[in-house]
Amino acid sequence: MKTTKYLAICTLGWLVLWSGSINANNGSLAFIYPVSNITIDGNLDDWPAEIHANALLHTHYGADIDGPEDGLAFWRGGYDAQSGHLYFVVTMADDEYVKTPDNSHFSSHDFQVLYIDPKHSLEGAGVIAYEVDEHHRKIVEQEGLHFYPQVKNASFDNVELAIARKNNVVTYEWKIKISGALNPGRVIGFDYAVFDKDTDQDHVMLTWGPTPGNKFMNSNLIGDLVLLEADEAIGSVQGALKWKSEAGNKWPGSIKFNSVKRPEMFINTSVDSLGQYSLKLPVGDYEITIPPSWQMDRWFDIDLVEGTNEVPNISVSKGNKLTMDTIAVSVATKPDLIPEKGILHAPFTSASAKQVDDFVTAYRNYYNIPAVSLAIIQDGKLAYHHSYGVENTISKKPLRDEAVFEAASITKLVFAYVMNRLVQRGEFDLEKPLYESLPFPELEEYPEYKLMTGKHVLTHVSGLPNWGVRMKNKPGTTYGYSGEGFEYLKRVLAGGDSDELPLIIQSHLDKEILDPLGMTNTYFMCNDQLPDLKVAGHFDGIPNMFDCPDGPGMAFSMHTEAKDFAPFALALLNREGLTEEQAEKMFRFHTLQDEEDWMNGYKAGFGLGVALRNSPYGLVFGHGGNNGDFRCTFEMYDDLKTGYIVFTNANTAGPLLFDITRFLVEGE
Repeated sequence: MKTTKYLAICTLGWLVLWSGSINANNGSLAFIYPVSNITIDGNLDDWPAEIHANALLHTHYGADIDGPEDGLAFWRGGYDAQSGHLYFVVTMADDEYVKTPDNSHFSSHDFQVLYIDPKHSLEGAGVIAYEVDEHHRKIVEQEGLHFYPQVKNASFDNVELAIARKNNVVTYEWKIKISGALNPGRVIGFDYAVFDKDTDQDHVMLTWGPTPGNKFMNSNLIGDLVLLEADEAIGSVQGALKWKSEAGNKWPGSIKFNSVKRPEMFINTSVDSLGQYSLKLPVGDYEITIPPSWQMDRWFDIDLVEGTNEVPNISVSKGNKLTMDTIAVSVATKPDLIPEKGILHAPFTSASAKQVDDFVTAYRNYYNIPAVSLAIIQDGKLAYHHSYGVENTISKKPLRDEAVFEAASITKLVFAYVMNRLVQRGEFDLEKPLYESLPFPELEEYPEYKLMTGKHVLTHVSGLPNWGVRMKNKPGTTYGYSGEGFEYLKRVLAGGDSDELPLIIQSHLDKEILDPLGMTNTYFMCNDQLPDLKVAGHFDGIPNMFDCPDGPGMAFSMHTEAKDFAPFALALLNREGLTEEQAEKMFRFHTLQDEEDWMNGYKAGFGLGVALRNSPYGLVFGHGGNNGDFRCTFEMYDDLKTGYIVFTNANTAGPLLFDITRFLVEGE
């Protein structure tokens, strides 16, 4: 089951946002110079001795390095403009070199990954990741990045590699042909990682650039490699930022230096927590810009930070350290289109539709959201539906009405509706301990897990964490949002993890929801239609790897769009398919969240799988979703018979979901 992306928590409209900012790279910078007559054989005698060695100092995913005899790694690089080849050599001290010729899984052996982005575009162009060891070679996750031609067409045909070991030192020597001329001044995205596995199962990942995570998924996560002439001089620059007026919650992620004479050379440097920066640059004249930076802070605050137009050009000279004047940055003014009272308190007209379009366009641009699918319900009917933006910032394909989004945790409410339907027919007992139907062997060390019922799962008091196989609390005692619980309940319903599970769950979804409501454009696992219909998720404006779930995940895997989902929202509003008794149970508060999670002082919590909150206009029900690069919500105001459905494809879209609540219903 593909679940790597689906690890965020979300409820009705309250979405957890992590702090972050857009950045053109991870801040690592290196210069390489011409080389010639290099033979790829693992013998480094033909490498010029004066080439600088760059250390892989950043550790991730495991233990610290053991010392100079195990874990010290360095890389050196060069280029041959005439032949069009890049050269790299990586040496690593490793006292236990683990090889598994018959097992290609990355966690079983030592391996290394070279990351390269030949295009080096601020818009993102895709990172080719060459994962290698003595016995295995692959392009990492190529099938999930099909919208990047340079990744889609990547292969090892242009790579020559030699791996050698002498004493306790392992050497990887590379020769890579890339498209385009290797002229001085060209900048290439680059990073490197080594995975050191020991026989005692300890392991560590070392990288050149500081960022953890899957560097192949986003060119923001790798560094810059600058090609220079053999005798080209270098200087250095340092400086600081200041706020022009009102301070933001964080400094911009980077500063961009553009060479005046060589437009193809632009270099980005990271800004630290004090607003300071420093870097080395080839001698020459540079324009300085501050790339837009979307700064996320907790749940619903995002500042768009941008530079002023008052930054002068600079000249970098040989061997000198240039200290720049302080650069002013400012927080962009947020759109202010939220009325005192939400627009849906009046009849929806063509003028209302224009207000909605203007609102979504302004806030979508401010929050850097590529696409929005919106449906509005008024007086118990679908009043408006519209699609905004592009499906992918690389292809810039306009968003189709039928294009689908990851609905993330909204999936939980759909599954909860199925469970409520089964319960009212006597086909499932929510009060029966789940282990009696299907034991959970990984939880046997926690005897209290045997108290967990389906009701505990639906009301988020299962005792399980959001994700992970352990018990945090005794079931039934403490609120704790859990996707893990929904996945367990799914397996109980299906009778276990057999090959039939996907078909069993899909059959329930078809019977209880999709077929009766005519939802023909909603999907829970990969099929022939989904790859073409699905929009790309985005992190900081750059498309993320395409992910197509190979089975139905009842905590996360629904794919749909606002118009096709509207019949389900209306069915819940009308309590369709539910007896009066079961509807009362489903839409009654069973669990309250902590008071600090309530909205405007009104209590919030869960019924039987449905997120509930009180408001100035009575009970609000629905659910939110957050898969990281997809953010979404739908809410229905029970008494007003009014609500909205919003799907987006950006990590920065959380605040829009709060703003639209106020714009449409609750006002300022």
